[in-house]
Amino acid sequence: MKENRRRHERILIPEDKMPTCEGVNRPLAGRVLVLGTGGAYLLTNDRYPAGTEFELRIRAGNDLIESPCVVRDVESGGMGVEFTWLNASAATKLRKLIARIKS
Repeated sequence: MKENRRRHERILIPEDKMPTCEGVNRPLAGRVLVLGTGGAYLLTNDRYPAGTEFELRIRAGNDLIESPCVVRDVESGGMGVEFTWLNASAATKLRKLIARIKS
């Protein structure tokens, strides 16, 4: 069995609850399929090579979360990103969003 080396819990988001996402400083539009306090998996046709850094904006209802991130994994349907820095406000909003989706 493959060892789970992840440092942060992640949740798989049901299709009817998927937040939208967009790039702030790079063209990107999509939806968030998997979300955790350490990063996300984005369903998007706008993919970038691993190592690419950009600012990500996640919208869920009235909530808006922005964070710099780096691409860690690229697949045909999207890409995995790691949040590289969350300020206190964004981290709080992210934890609340995850809790709301889980409930």
